[in-house]
Amino acid sequence: MEYNTQTRQMIMDLIAKNPDRIFKASDVARKLPNISLSTIYRNLSRLEKSSIVQIVGAEENNELQYRYTGPGSCESKMHLVCKDCGKFFHLEGPALRILQHSVARLNGFELDNQQSVLLGHCASCKRRRK
Repeated sequence: MEYNTQTRQMIMDLIAKNPDRIFKASDVARKLPNISLSTIYRNLSRLEKSSIVQIVGAEENNELQYRYTGPGSCESKMHLVCKDCGKFFHLEGPALRILQHSVARLNGFELDNQQSVLLGHCASCKRRRK
């Protein structure tokens, strides 16, 4: 078990208080301006190795995006993530079962709901783009 520093706790608290959002290191730096970007990257990497955050992809500039997956986060649901605003949506119920069945039937592949994220654009952001 690694020592939990005050800085790491501040980063973890920020992400845990916003479990329905994805974060980039630059987002964390804007919210916690007294912490250097290199320290934020280092701590996000450690939090990812501890399964407290999950890497959910990267933007066009290759900046990694993270989501909170620590204690108290939602389980057994896939997530839809808006690439514009970063908001999370749960994919559960019949839609999830249809997707799981289709993927298994067509590819023989079993989805890991906790680790699966589908990226796209939410209805609100789609309206703004038009």
